[in-house]
Amino acid sequence: MFDLIRRPNDTLGLSTFEEMDKLFDNFWRTAGLPSSNFSMPSVDIYSTDDSHMVVEMQAPGFDTGDIELNVRNGVLEIKGEKSEKDEEKDGRKSYLVRERNASFARRVVLPEGADADNITAELDKGLLKITVPVNRPEAKRIRITPGSRKAKRLTATV
Repeated sequence: MFDLIRRPNDTLGLSTFEEMDKLFDNFWRTAGLPSSNFSMPSVDIYSTDDSHMVVEMQAPGFDTGDIELNVRNGVLEIKGEKSEKDEEKDGRKSYLVRERNASFARRVVLPEGADADNITAELDKGLLKITVPVNRPEAKRIRITPGSRKAKRLTATV
């Protein structure tokens, strides 16, 4: 059940995209630049059975029109962006600071056999739930037969 997620063979167990996202995130933090407008939200990836993978992510305040989902080369891309325009009442603004722009991006490597044409997504009370059907073929068992030749003993001549 846990083998639905394809992991690359590296020491950290992260996909190339996750490594790049962490690299850029750390760069903005160490540079002292504000990174509050862009974030990389955490995701929960699990499997309820051997035929589906589920990706859940918190997206509070986002509507269905603010979130874009794409599948490209076996990678699920999740992007969200929202912004609110300033509104003036009676020609005056009553706030000192207003930060209403928010965006996020996340990439998830899909397992082998993922059916990209039948992925479904729903947004309910700020929780984005993406269900990916996975068609896993039956494993073919290979029979091992004993060798017909007897092993020769190696001798060294001096």
